[in-house]
Amino acid sequence: MLIMSKIVEFYRNLNKKKRITFWVCVGIIFLTIVRVSVWSARKDKTPTTKTFIKQLKSQNKNEKIYGIYNVGNLKIKEALPELEELYQKESDEEIKRVCAWSIGQIDFNKLLTYLDSSDKKTKEITFETILKIDKKNINYLIDRFDKEDIETKFKILDYISSSEYQDKLLKIVENEKEEIPVRKKAIDILKEKAKFEDVETYLWALYYREQNDEMKNYVYHVINEMKKRSQK
Repeated sequence: MLIMSKIVEFYRNLNKKKRITFWVCVGIIFLTIVRVSVWSARKDKTPTTKTFIKQLKSQNKNEKIYGIYNVGNLKIKEALPELEELYQKESDEEIKRVCAWSIGQIDFNKLLTYLDSSDKKTKEITFETILKIDKKNINYLIDRFDKEDIETKFKILDYISSSEYQDKLLKIVENEKEEIPVRKKAIDILKEKAKFEDVETYLWALYYREQNDEMKNYVYHVINEMKKRSQK
């Protein structure tokens, strides 16, 4: 009460100009207090690691996706078990794709294990996500080419359709245990991308030792096609 009386007395002793200055100062102090209060309130609401992990269980799809994305973006390792469970059980394809991306961000080797999934959709999304993270990851898929199903092999071949992978393509073509359509696809890529002088000797050697008549005739056809093109 005494302090208030002194403030009133102080104010009454001010002239008009100083009273205006007084109220301006009071206004600035008030606005500063308001801004600090708003900032503190916003700071308290800043999402935390626990917030994002909790959102993984949300019934709201957008909130769940937001949580899945952020645990991956922030590489929150403790979220990995729940992410994997979601990836395996979730039927929503959009959610599964974000799960795959986040798993890859946290533990890329863990994502690679899903290439062996018995679930076709999970394997397909894993394949696409691995390449989405980095197209150079095609090398991981090439290394396991022999153990893949025919559908996946065709997808891999779609990504290695360049002369950069010439040696790998030649190995696929010469592998007599490989499916004929896969071998034909590989040699078609060579026909379009490789220089005839670089593969001519190899293709003729393949032609003479090939046991399968269908493949033997196809190799001969490719040799003639490449030879004609090189003479133009």
